[in-house]
Amino acid sequence: MRISSNTSYELGIAALHRQQAAQIKTLEQMSTGQRMLTPSENPAAYVRALEVSQADAGNTQYALNRQTAMSNLGMLEGTLGNVTNLVQNAQELAVYAGNGTLTDSGRDAIATELRGNLEELVALANRTDANGQYLFSGFQGSTRPFVDTGTGVQYFGDDGQRLVQASASRQLAVNESGRNVFERIPASGGGYQSLFKTLSDLIDVLETPVTTDADKAALASSLSAAQSNLSNSLDNVLQVRSAVGTRMNEVDTLNDAGDDLTIQYKQQLSDLRDVDYAKAISDLTQQQAYLEATQKAFLKVQGLSLFDYIR
Repeated sequence: MRISSNTSYELGIAALHRQQAAQIKTLEQMSTGQRMLTPSENPAAYVRALEVSQADAGNTQYALNRQTAMSNLGMLEGTLGNVTNLVQNAQELAVYAGNGTLTDSGRDAIATELRGNLEELVALANRTDANGQYLFSGFQGSTRPFVDTGTGVQYFGDDGQRLVQASASRQLAVNESGRNVFERIPASGGGYQSLFKTLSDLIDVLETPVTTDADKAALASSLSAAQSNLSNSLDNVLQVRSAVGTRMNEVDTLNDAGDDLTIQYKQQLSDLRDVDYAKAISDLTQQQAYLEATQKAFLKVQGLSLFDYIR
């Protein structure tokens, strides 16, 4: 079967276009660093890369969430540390107040220091995080949890804990309920008593003059109850503080796992999308050789003087 000169010309031009297109594609791949220039080149790999990219983006968001959680938990732990120091100081003052040589004025001086402790405790219990959310108000982040109403310090938060999504399968509380920290304290006489009332009652006792033996007995009994309540308060604060520390350790563990996932996702995406530059350079060299061979073959078949000049 004889092929016409026109058909031969069209076949030669098509071959040139194919070689040029292959070369252009390789150059684009090297320029963009992407092996797949369009989804249609490898739909399965494109879909998989999209899935991995979404997982990587989610992992990045979890890392940001953990950063926020660690900041809040660090502030929470530090505040509980301050409360611990305050309660321990109140314990020491309560013990010293039982010194039989103290006069009413001496006990008044202790009461004055304890009143400062009480004010400081209210300030600590109303501390906020970096976003202005109260640390001890439960779910009510914008509600000031503790207010001195004139008849005592009252709680206006709730029992909830605000949660942060720290990983795909783990949520962590970044605050505490003020009721659990400061109010649900086992009392020496049974039931519960808030730390604020314990300090307030202790202050009242120390400001009450002692003149009779009955007054002395009442003072000793009240100081014993205060010391017991303060000890229970300290145990409670330390328990909550320990739970916060456990959460901080978990954030560190989740960070390590998240970093490992980041490396895995980046490697998977590289395997799916990135150009192998060594292979691309080899392909480009080969494509250039094919293009030159195709041009020479085309010139030889067609015998066109124009290509002779180009050559």
